[in-house]
Amino acid sequence: MVGLGVASVAAPAWAQAPDTFTEELGARLEQKLDAILGYAITAADEPRLTTLLEPEINAYFRFQGASEMPDGLTDPIIRILDDLQVTVDAVINLDAIREQRSRTWLDPLSYLGGRLPVFVSGTVSASNGAALVKIERITINRVSMPVQVLQELVGYFTRTADNPQGTQLDQPIPLPYGITELRQAPGRAVIVQ
Repeated sequence: MVGLGVASVAAPAWAQAPDTFTEELGARLEQKLDAILGYAITAADEPRLTTLLEPEINAYFRFQGASEMPDGLTDPIIRILDDLQVTVDAVINLDAIREQRSRTWLDPLSYLGGRLPVFVSGTVSASNGAALVKIERITINRVSMPVQVLQELVGYFTRTADNPQGTQLDQPIPLPYGITELRQAPGRAVIVQ
């Protein structure tokens, strides 16, 4: 994630997304994702490593993956930094989330609506087939929010019939497709299967 001091004054990443995100970069990630799926169903004597580059990830979200995004979530930009730090900028339509339950006057989401920029920073580590996420900061429209707000957003966007609460960020998150580990370096993540 972005250095905490810089994030509050810099323009959100989605607003300054480089024009270098191309469909070709997104297609490269799509091919890598196909390989990851293929590795999940075939045995190997050695671990298989797939390197995902930050520009490929963001280009994929802009082009090939845009139609797969949950309703209300657009323009995600991921930054992979040092020391397991990751930042995510996105635009979220808060109307549906806000209206999913009754809210008290103390609930920050009772005052927010429409399409607003969201910034999240924290660390992501993954080993032994599970990811651990530690959130350090969340802002909505540049206003700091409690981490519980992010949990509600993530739960809303990841819920399924089998998991109506969605992903819980305070719990280990099982990794799919036989992924055992995630190695990170600035601008890249290496998937280990």
